[in-house]
Amino acid sequence: MSDFRLAWRNIWRNKRRTLLTAASIFLAIFLALIVRSLQTGWFDNLIAISIQSYTGHIQIHKKGYWDDRDINNSIELNDSLMTLIRTTKNVDKTVPRLEYFALSSCGKQTKAVMLAGTDPGREDELTHLSRKVIKGKYLDIRGNGILVSQGLASFLGLTTGDTLVLLGQGYHGVSAAGKFPVSGIVHIPSPQLDNQMVYMNLTAAQDFFSAENRITSLSVTLKNPDEINTTVADLKNKTGSSKYETMRWDEMMIEVMQALKAKTGGGMIIIAILYMIVGFGIFGTVIMMTNERTKEFGVMVSVGMQKTRLAFILVLEMLFIGLTGTLAGVVAAMPIMVYFNIYPMHLWGNMAQAFISFGIEPLMPLAIKAGFIVSNVISVLVIVLLTCIYPIRKTIKLRVVESLHR
Repeated sequence: MSDFRLAWRNIWRNKRRTLLTAASIFLAIFLALIVRSLQTGWFDNLIAISIQSYTGHIQIHKKGYWDDRDINNSIELNDSLMTLIRTTKNVDKTVPRLEYFALSSCGKQTKAVMLAGTDPGREDELTHLSRKVIKGKYLDIRGNGILVSQGLASFLGLTTGDTLVLLGQGYHGVSAAGKFPVSGIVHIPSPQLDNQMVYMNLTAAQDFFSAENRITSLSVTLKNPDEINTTVADLKNKTGSSKYETMRWDEMMIEVMQALKAKTGGGMIIIAILYMIVGFGIFGTVIMMTNERTKEFGVMVSVGMQKTRLAFILVLEMLFIGLTGTLAGVVAAMPIMVYFNIYPMHLWGNMAQAFISFGIEPLMPLAIKAGFIVSNVISVLVIVLLTCIYPIRKTIKLRVVESLHR
């Protein structure tokens, strides 16, 4: 216990040196936590929006559908399949959809659109589509009314109460044609989707495409997303891999995942450079401290202190300085992370447009996770311990006579 007390007193004999070293560590851990919090918050927000906006955690299709998204690669929606999926452990919600392309027309304007037939109630539970309706009303489970995305409605000159003509090819080449009243206009954050989406209830879409009781995809959300691999394996075993394909959300959104990995890699490089700079700064302080105290070390050894004990005290001194700076950094960063986790930052300008182009609301929430906080604290303390190699080596090889004459 006396060694700990001695080490603590030693570091405050030169307050300026101690405070400068602790300040560099404080700045490193503070900036590292903010960067990682921003990075993780953006990552988690993108995942949550991707899942909630359309895909779900998992999707089930006919085998080969994802490579050839044709309506002929649809599957039959029956009670046995739905029961099989709903009774799978960890499955929360299921949303059946029938999706295919069609040609839309209103007056003299025509445009290719993505038609999505869905169960209005289940769709709203997953994607909160009703909240995105900016004019008119949400889908009716029994009517033929449709929702048209805002960009598409603007291009076609549509408003609520107008009629949209849809032409296309249905199941097994059957002609598909129909007139549908526009019930509402919906705003979709993604510009690409906002310029081409038409929603209708599932029954109306099946009638339009002559695809009775058929769907192209079944979106599944989970109670515990961390167990997605286990759930995928369970669903594959239950449905059979020869007839159906069961895909995770990240397998369907490869471009988004590549962007996330690029951003994550860039953030880690910034943190690594920051730690490298701080590491050299701490090492320089350690060299200066060791050389300044060489005579002191010689006196202590000459009066009977063992070199190993002296080296241990030096390590304790650096750990105390490291812990002081680290704890101060964590304490300073935590209120900022908590505040912006509750009240995300609103972005503007080019940054906001970049987010919108990915279909993400331009918000930047900060994440709070014990994992990256602990990992950054450990990283800093490891750097501090590595810088202790020099004073330990210097102490063990100390020549008492030479040190006393310095």
